[in-house]
Amino acid sequence: MNTLEPDFTKLPVFSLKERDRRWKLANDLMENNNLDCLIVYGDREGSFPAPFSPDTYLTNDRPGSIVIFPKNGEPIALVIIVTVIEDHIQAKRYNKHQGWLKPENMYVGKMGSMVVQVLEDRGLDKCNIGVVGLEAYPPFYFDGTMPYNTWDSIKDGLPHATFTSVGREFMDMTFVKSEEELEVYKWSANIGEQMCQAMLDTARAGVRESEVYSAAVATSAKYAGITSVLLMGSGPEYVGWGAPAWTYRPEEPRILEEGDILLSEVFSGFGMLESQCQPAIAIGKIHPDFEVAAKIARKSYENGVAMLRDGVTFGEVVEAMNEPMNTIECGQVHPLVHSISPFGLIGAGNNRIHLEEFENYGQVLDIPSIGADMVLREGMVFALEPNCAIGSKVINLGGTVVVGKEKGIELNTLSTHLMRV
Repeated sequence: MNTLEPDFTKLPVFSLKERDRRWKLANDLMENNNLDCLIVYGDREGSFPAPFSPDTYLTNDRPGSIVIFPKNGEPIALVIIVTVIEDHIQAKRYNKHQGWLKPENMYVGKMGSMVVQVLEDRGLDKCNIGVVGLEAYPPFYFDGTMPYNTWDSIKDGLPHATFTSVGREFMDMTFVKSEEELEVYKWSANIGEQMCQAMLDTARAGVRESEVYSAAVATSAKYAGITSVLLMGSGPEYVGWGAPAWTYRPEEPRILEEGDILLSEVFSGFGMLESQCQPAIAIGKIHPDFEVAAKIARKSYENGVAMLRDGVTFGEVVEAMNEPMNTIECGQVHPLVHSISPFGLIGAGNNRIHLEEFENYGQVLDIPSIGADMVLREGMVFALEPNCAIGSKVINLGGTVVVGKEKGIELNTLSTHLMRV
């Protein structure tokens, strides 16, 4: 096993310069859209993978709040429970506290009525307000993230305010990462790399899936990372794509066998910036179709890395990643590429995997490509996850890649090839 120990003396943190950069972006958004204030809804903490956490972008603090950001002011956080305040007090007593919220700008009460009260108290109840949290956030929140009752009470309580959904604009402003954010991303991606190494060292015939899963999660924690769930499946063929069934219903974890392929999607987060790896591990000698699928997926990955450069459209990247898939009869079980932190741009394969059992279901819809016209900018971050299914023999591989000036900058290596034990 890779025995590299985490060096916490080199662990990256955000400076006040990064805070000021982000707050300026928020003020620019308000200026450009003639807004007096933002209401930014953050989903509950622990909502990984692909957390919807624009609140932490502005607070650098515990996720799961509603942030009110008056133009040219400072963020106000409506938090879920008093323990968040207690955590803030504890952090202030620790001389390395990095949060950006002032105590007087924190209120317990993550609800629409508290939003109304705070805006009324500040004379902002009749102004132009931009809202983040109403827009779709596929594939997790197609109808938006903010709960109906929260949004309904805000509208009812502020009848003289004008509301504009600016979630897309907020996403656009956060796509390009600063130098400090990229340093955090490197740490996050390294956590993913070590998780993949731990999985590779553990996976063997006779070992349960849960043991491999456990090795990855333990490694994440060792490096000060967070991962709430891994997608994982195994067998002589595997056509699913989600968390292992034993994580959501009582059943025995599968025991790996010779000839199996173990597929996984590994999420590693640090500083609310998530990276992703796509380890595929062959257990001994595998079916020849797996070998062919691995070569196609690897070529698709290489095409994606080559195309992830400044000035290229996202659609061109998706097209390039689909090219190898079009050379043989194959399908895909999920998208080939998507943006991360924030999620939102999705590049689908041209051919869905064909399973005859689909005919037994009420309706089967694909996740479509989204954002093909987006022009890529240096510093955007993507998860490349090319997957190739030949019949029911599926290989998925890939990792985290940053858009570069001339080509993508790879942050992972292990999971970008078929691994073997």
